[in-house]
Amino acid sequence: MATERQLPADFAGALNEVPAARDRFAGLSTERQGEWLAWIDRGRGGRGRAARIDDAIRRLAPPAVTEEEVVEPVPPPTREWWPWLLLLLLLVVGGLLAWYFLTRGDDKTTVPNVIGLRQQVAEQRIHDAGLKSLTATGPSSKPQGVVFKQRPGAGTQLGDGQDVTITISSGVARSPIPDVTGDSIADAQAKLQAAGFKAQVKRVASTKQKGLVVDQEPLAGVTAVKGSSVIVTVSTGARPVVVPTVVGLSQNDAVKKLTDAKLVPQIQNAPSTKPKGTVFAQKPATGKEVDKGATVTINVSSGPGTSGGGATTTTTTATTTTTATRVSVPGVRGLAVVAGLRRLDQAGLRPTVTYVSASQRQGVIVAQSPAGGSSLGQGGRVRISVSNGPNPAASTAVPDVAGQDQGAATTALQDAGFKVIVFSRRTGDPAKEGVVIEQQPVAGSNIPRGSHVAIFVGSSS
Repeated sequence: MATERQLPADFAGALNEVPAARDRFAGLSTERQGEWLAWIDRGRGGRGRAARIDDAIRRLAPPAVTEEEVVEPVPPPTREWWPWLLLLLLLVVGGLLAWYFLTRGDDKTTVPNVIGLRQQVAEQRIHDAGLKSLTATGPSSKPQGVVFKQRPGAGTQLGDGQDVTITISSGVARSPIPDVTGDSIADAQAKLQAAGFKAQVKRVASTKQKGLVVDQEPLAGVTAVKGSSVIVTVSTGARPVVVPTVVGLSQNDAVKKLTDAKLVPQIQNAPSTKPKGTVFAQKPATGKEVDKGATVTINVSSGPGTSGGGATTTTTTATTTTTATRVSVPGVRGLAVVAGLRRLDQAGLRPTVTYVSASQRQGVIVAQSPAGGSSLGQGGRVRISVSNGPNPAASTAVPDVAGQDQGAATTALQDAGFKVIVFSRRTGDPAKEGVVIEQQPVAGSNIPRGSHVAIFVGSSS
């Protein structure tokens, strides 16, 4: 043979049985012999190999041919079955996947639309759809307790028992108003904007430096709806003029006094029991601080039952006033509410008490208006904001105790869960002696239990 390669025993035996095939195989080139042996080796199983050996013997021993026709026989092409098997496997897997995705939709459910529903109703709808509800809260323009957002959205397909997150409205976003008194107008606007509020500027004459905020409304610490306006009163830097008293003066004297004070008098004649030509009322009132050049209306008597000799009159009539003593407003911010109220009462001023959400400890005054050091007529109102504390107790309404005697009022307030502060207030009405003339905070205010309520009891002294 042309190759020294050791032939497999089964193939060598078959060749020996057919000498013509053996001789022809021996005459093949080494490369061609290798192809035949490789083809036989690819036969699968005993029968497959034997069949290939028989086929090789038959092909290697053809009928006799002339020398010119002799060619090297080649093994038949091998039929490879594995690509077909792989294709079949892919078809089977693809069919199984298609079946899975088509049939698994039967276990899905459609997410219902629950936006705008109350929390309980929304949760029940989600439960009825075979889904599980998760809740979150957040500020919204929707009423408190109403769903304003859901994830995933309505119409989404979910598997049985999957989660749907609903966001429940906690109401309109509210925030404590920052304190901007004493700030420049630019700083105040920036501070309010950062807290979610708008600044509405009002300019007044003041001894304070021009451009500084001298007052604000609402007061600092009050919780308000985000986006609402806060009125900031800004100093013009001009010294205000205090309106003098002109009631009781003649018209000429009143005009001169107002003109000397750099104010503009506006005369209105009206019938009065006062002598003709006498001022019997003025507006603004005595002691009021106004801008230089402001108008002061004076009502001048035209005598009893007369129309003022044809002078033009208007429906606006100035209020009769008496000279009011000016007092300096004590600074009570940072004090406990009891100490602060006592200081205001001793100064002859009347407090208006509001409890607000604040981070300071409960019962501390967090803001006041007018600010400490301001000038105010005796008996004037000072608004104070008192902190509810970082963890306030449950709120309850302040009962109405006006007109009750001190003992009954104290008992009613204590039974409602409040602490009572008692102040005396002078009165000329004998019917009001010993009874509550005023209470602060006012009746109906919702404040935390344990808060202080001040009552002002009438006294003749």
